[in-house]
Amino acid sequence: MRLPAWLKLVLLILFATAVQAVFAHRLRFHGVQPDFNKVVLICIAVNTSVHVATAYGFLSGWLMGSVVGMSVGSYLISRMMLGALLGLLELRVFRHNPIVLIFSALTGSMLCEAVFFLFSPQQNVGRWVSLAVGESLYNLVFVVPVSAWVRHILPPSTGLSYTS
Repeated sequence: MRLPAWLKLVLLILFATAVQAVFAHRLRFHGVQPDFNKVVLICIAVNTSVHVATAYGFLSGWLMGSVVGMSVGSYLISRMMLGALLGLLELRVFRHNPIVLIFSALTGSMLCEAVFFLFSPQQNVGRWVSLAVGESLYNLVFVVPVSAWVRHILPPSTGLSYTS
């Protein structure tokens, strides 16, 4: 029995959330740890439409808020906005370019952290900025391999194809 692509992506987000909860603290480097849940969301959002990306952003935010146990609404809003904004790339940008993927991961991760900060302010802004930038850079290490995995899961695009 073959699982549908949407279910495989849901399972991938669940797996990433479990890995985040159990193993991410062991990968801490100068106080910064990767956010595997956000990495998977970025890879899904860059490769799907805005509606699908927003739905996976909701799932991602709900799972992370549940695991952390606080600021669930802030996680929901920030991850849904991340999914929606990266999902909008399908309208204007060739998303399968690795440079677009890396740029989207870096700016999307920073945007997600900024929105989270707006809804759940931190006391030490300087420390928050350094951790947000460090996490965004750390996430770049995992974005390209996870994106290849997500593209393998998704069916071929039925959108416009350009031929020479």
